[in-house]
Amino acid sequence: EELTLGIVSLTPSSIKKFITISDEAIDLTGENFIRYIYDELTYQIAKKAEDELITLIKNAPAASTASAVGVPVVSAAPALGVIAQAIANLSDRSANPVIIMNKLTYANFVAAQAAANYSIDPFMGLPVEFNNSLPAYNSASSNAVYAIVGDLKGATVNYPEGDGVSLKYDDLSEAEKDLVKIVGRQYAAHAVTACGRFCNIKKGSGL
Repeated sequence: EELTLGIVSLTPSSIKKFITISDEAIDLTGENFIRYIYDELTYQIAKKAEDELITLIKNAPAASTASAVGVPVVSAAPALGVIAQAIANLSDRSANPVIIMNKLTYANFVAAQAAANYSIDPFMGLPVEFNNSLPAYNSASSNAVYAIVGDLKGATVNYPEGDGVSLKYDDLSEAEKDLVKIVGRQYAAHAVTACGRFCNIKKGSGL
């Protein structure tokens, strides 16, 4: 068997979120409020990184090239056998697949399950992860990816400066406005790096 090796590039980019608060609000609410702000900024940065990875998976080509890992496609409306079709496109190395979809799409699958008197699990026993950066099926345009089935170990996330979020408390740059800026930043690079680990589910034309 002839093996062809490709190259996948991981290019780090900066993910930054910040909030500006009056210094009076900080003085009144104290340390617990600052801790809440730090936690919220960290969450928003992690969510942004997650959304960027989802975008890479859904925009991947259907077939692999020398510079991109392919993600096969199933085109269908939410129905009892759709997840099974997607699983059939995964390799044997996809050991722990999950389903990723919008919560409104989840409701479509549950409706299909109810219509069949709950005789079949449309999710095939797989855990469902919600990500609303994927469109809901009912509002998705034709050929849009509305769900992803796959093993997340098929993607690589690299943090060149460590996986922690850098937080800065700036009470000087806008001091004349009585404002404090709190900035969170993280450098991360994402890529789909393993073949056969994901399958996109698209809304077919005319559906």
